[in-house]
Amino acid sequence: MAAEGDVIEARSSFLKKRHTNLDFLLRCRYAWMNDYLQDHWNVVEIGAGAGFSEFYLKVRPTMTDVVKNPWIDRVLNATQMDMESQSVDCIIASHNIHHFASPYSFFKECERVLRPGGLILIQEINTSLLMRLMLRLMRHEGWSYEVNVFDEKTIVNDPRDPWSANCATPELLFEQTELFQRAFKNLRILLNKKNEGLIFPLSGGVIAKATTPELPVWILRTIKAMDEALISILPNVFALGRSVVLQKS
Repeated sequence: MAAEGDVIEARSSFLKKRHTNLDFLLRCRYAWMNDYLQDHWNVVEIGAGAGFSEFYLKVRPTMTDVVKNPWIDRVLNATQMDMESQSVDCIIASHNIHHFASPYSFFKECERVLRPGGLILIQEINTSLLMRLMLRLMRHEGWSYEVNVFDEKTIVNDPRDPWSANCATPELLFEQTELFQRAFKNLRILLNKKNEGLIFPLSGGVIAKATTPELPVWILRTIKAMDEALISILPNVFALGRSVVLQKS
């Protein structure tokens, strides 16, 4: 994997030539969120990274990150949000919660800054058997199930390194929904769906890159349909991603 963590290079490369495979993957990751967004909403994306969301969402979010780049509107720590209480209609988090030092603090902050009825739209990694095999092969990010993500004192990743990762975090958070609901009583789970199979590795990666052959869209759609069939049968083997929608009561 090349250019790991280099969001400037990732965005520049994408804008020069929208590699069909990556464009297809990103559309799958973001387009479903449009069904939940409303034009007049105050939408904030945390951990916006390379800022790809603006190319797929019908409402451009206020893009925030811990690192300032030209497309980032505001530097913001997702676990200590410098925002007024009940000031946000929707928070978007795409492939970043598994990097947070304290996922518990993030969701507590979401409970605080969201207005009643506000949403959190999440697209995340899922540590299925296939994903764990890929992570071993790529030596890219790790995982550990030996952490309590529902403990306010537990530090899951290195707070000094924004690219530190525990890829098991989303599975720990959302596989046992009753534990999540007990920890975050003001957040109701509206959607918790496993998805995204071979279209992920075929994209060549979003930030860290690997060379892959560019495929026509019709083939990518066929592969996506095959992914959906495999995931419906064996989600714990084939699902590399997870879509989650939470609503504040």
